[in-house]
Amino acid sequence: MRSKIKTLGSFLGILIIFTTMISSCDIKDDLDTEKRRLLNTDKQFAQMSLDKGAAEAFNHFLTEDAMGMSHNQHPVIGREQMYQEMKVGQEDYQLAWEPQRAEVASSADMGWTWGKYVLSFKDEDGVEQKRYGKYLNIWTRQADGQWKVVVDMGNSSPEPAG
Repeated sequence: MRSKIKTLGSFLGILIIFTTMISSCDIKDDLDTEKRRLLNTDKQFAQMSLDKGAAEAFNHFLTEDAMGMSHNQHPVIGREQMYQEMKVGQEDYQLAWEPQRAEVASSADMGWTWGKYVLSFKDEDGVEQKRYGKYLNIWTRQADGQWKVVVDMGNSSPEPAG
C-alpha cells in the first residue's frame, strides 16, 4: 500500500512539474505575441503621424491622463493639453519615427517601446531642417485590449552617420 502511495505521489509530482512547464511556455508565447502586437501598434502610431499629422496621431494613441516629457521642455500632462500644444503649426512640421523594440510586463498590461525619430521642418528662411532623436514610450493595455501611451519621452541625438 505504501509503495502505491509513493508511486502515486511521484506521479503527481511529475505531473505538476510537467503542467507548470507547459503553462509557462504558453505564457512566454502569449508575451511574445503581445510584444509583436505592441510593436505593431507603435508602427501604426508612426504611420498615422505621417498620414494625418503628429497631433492627430498622439490624440488617437494617448491615454486621457498621458504625460509628455520632451527634451528641454516642461512635462505636459493630459492628452488634450498635449494635443492642443502639438496642433499649433502642425502643417509646418513632420514627425516620423521608427520603432526599434517592444517589451511587455509579465502581467501583459504594461509595456514599452523605443525607437528613433526625425523631426522635419522649414526654418524662417524656408530651408529644410531636421532634428534627430530617440524616444521611449510607456504603454498600458486598455480594458478593450488596445495599447495606449501613458508616458512619451524623447530627447535629441546626433545626426546619423552616413
